[in-house]
Amino acid sequence: MTDNNVHPLATIHPTASVDPTASVREDAMIGPGAVVGPRAVIGPRAVLWRGAAVGEYATVGEGAEVRADAEVGPGAGVGTAATVGAGSKLGVRVRVGDKAVLGEGVHVEESAAVGNRVTLRRGVLVGKGATVGDRAQIGNLVRIGPGATLGIRVGIGAESVIGSGARIGNRTSIGRRARVAADATLPARARVHDWESVG
Repeated sequence: MTDNNVHPLATIHPTASVDPTASVREDAMIGPGAVVGPRAVIGPRAVLWRGAAVGEYATVGEGAEVRADAEVGPGAGVGTAATVGAGSKLGVRVRVGDKAVLGEGVHVEESAAVGNRVTLRRGVLVGKGATVGDRAQIGNLVRIGPGATLGIRVGIGAESVIGSGARIGNRTSIGRRARVAADATLPARARVHDWESVG
């Protein structure tokens, strides 16, 4: 590894692997066994925990954390002060907004977008090309289908399922274990109760 792209105030564990074309900024910390791929950028004060992996051309923003054994796919971007939970996986070209918090074991598939200040709790799945709007709060084990769109400040209770291509309006509240059918549209401020199926 050359020092050309590594800031002198960055800390890299001896067992970490950082590609010589990657850029590691000041005060960043790369933990044991972490991997940083070609042309990836690790921002100032970002932290990669043990076994974390950042793919080629991916970006981890200032002050962001990629926790143990989490993966940031090629071309993906993790925003400023965002957290990617342990064992989580971000696919190719995924975008995670500033101050978003992804819990343990979250999976965000290819080309999906997670907005600013979103919380995705443990085990959430966001399907390919889906969009989760700013400040959404998504409960444990929720499944969001490919191409679904969630507006801003949407709340979804644990174990609910949002079908492929569904459109959920701003500030909609969806209860626990609810089901929204594929291609269904819910207006802004709609309410879906626990165990209810709509669409």
